[in-house]
Amino acid sequence: MNKTYQEALAGASSLLAAAGIDPDGARYVLEYRAGFTPSELQLHGRDALPAAVATQFAADVQRLLHHEPAQYIVGLAPFFGEDFVVSPAVLIPRFETEELVAWVRDEIGTAQTVLDVGSGSGVIGLTLKRLRPNLQVTLADVSQAALAVADENASRQELTVERVHSDLFAALGDRRFDRIVANLPYISHAEEKVMDQSTLDYEPQLALFADHDGLELFERFCDQVLAHLNPAGAVYLEFGYQQQPALAALFAERLPQMTVEFRQDMAGHPRMVKLSV
Repeated sequence: MNKTYQEALAGASSLLAAAGIDPDGARYVLEYRAGFTPSELQLHGRDALPAAVATQFAADVQRLLHHEPAQYIVGLAPFFGEDFVVSPAVLIPRFETEELVAWVRDEIGTAQTVLDVGSGSGVIGLTLKRLRPNLQVTLADVSQAALAVADENASRQELTVERVHSDLFAALGDRRFDRIVANLPYISHAEEKVMDQSTLDYEPQLALFADHDGLELFERFCDQVLAHLNPAGAVYLEFGYQQQPALAALFAERLPQMTVEFRQDMAGHPRMVKLSV
């Protein structure tokens, strides 16, 4: 007889913990493979796993033991109440980015133009489009593979947005937008030694790291952004929790005409900034 859900989860969690790997990944993949919510998994804890689920879960646990992120294993990650397709071509969305989206949502007009720079899987731009259907949203990314994932997410959610293959603003000509939102690569290569092995091994380096102590993309962005921002427009950016002083100096030097508003995340770390004309 197959193990129960409870037994299978306990065994997998023990294996992962013994290997120094977060055991929460086992619960994540089991919920997705069984099609359960967290409460449903608890409710069915004493039920035997169907044979197909048991076989798949055993294979999933082996992948978890090799530090592969649970979200890549099942191919989906939650963001702002919706499941997004993810693959190693795109970053796994983080909760802090939900806070950035909420900030934009609360301040944006109903029929404005929005550019999501470095869009990855499209979580920012597509979520804003879902929340504010009258927005005209453009997703831009330097990675064709990432844009393909964003295209799949747009199709799954039945959202119509524009997608542009572009290194920052390079392919956008003289187009301007009311709101520009970006979660640019901002991790310094010096931080690699303290990062999770799963992130280093599986998530796209192109979307993680930047030169100049993680500031290179911000520097280029600052030099180009005003040419693509409408009058009375605003820019919203996510950044690393230690980067506020460096970014404040950068904005003062290169965008002195803009008002700068930093905001902390729920953990109390400075992680977001709004630049307005």
